[in-house]
Amino acid sequence: MLALKITDQKNFTNKLFLGDTFDLFWLNQAEIITSNVFSIDGKLQTDFFDNDEQEFLASSHRTFSLWKEVKPFCYSVIRGKKAPLSFKIVLQFSPNKTAALLQSSAFSLSPELITGLYLNLQYKNKTLFCITGTSMKTFLPGKELDHLWEQYVMDFFHRSGLSVEEV
Repeated sequence: MLALKITDQKNFTNKLFLGDTFDLFWLNQAEIITSNVFSIDGKLQTDFFDNDEQEFLASSHRTFSLWKEVKPFCYSVIRGKKAPLSFKIVLQFSPNKTAALLQSSAFSLSPELITGLYLNLQYKNKTLFCITGTSMKTFLPGKELDHLWEQYVMDFFHRSGLSVEEV
């Protein structure tokens, strides 16, 4: 687990809510607190979709909404003169991207053993943090996956022009 403080919140939130930097992440869940509490479970409800859409989702192994599909709603909730009291957004790396990350590394682990690689974005008390997380379907004694994901996140933030400092 890597805890990062976002040092340029305006740039980060612009890229999160207006840009495409995080668009291909899956939205696991979101909670935004303004005058009300808005909660979103990112898990797709497949019965909502027609047969062609269900087939596409099944073939692409998508079980969660993409961030780009939900971010306009989230942005509409936080947009305004007042900052939200808080928000928590949990983004998840897709299984395809997880498999590609593993393949590009020297770490030999089957992608099927990984439940998820996560970015936990938390804004509270006018401070924004990103905490990385990994979840496995089985126990691993080492921290190689954690370190691989943490390094990827640091590189991703650097490439995306996002300023952070370790907490």
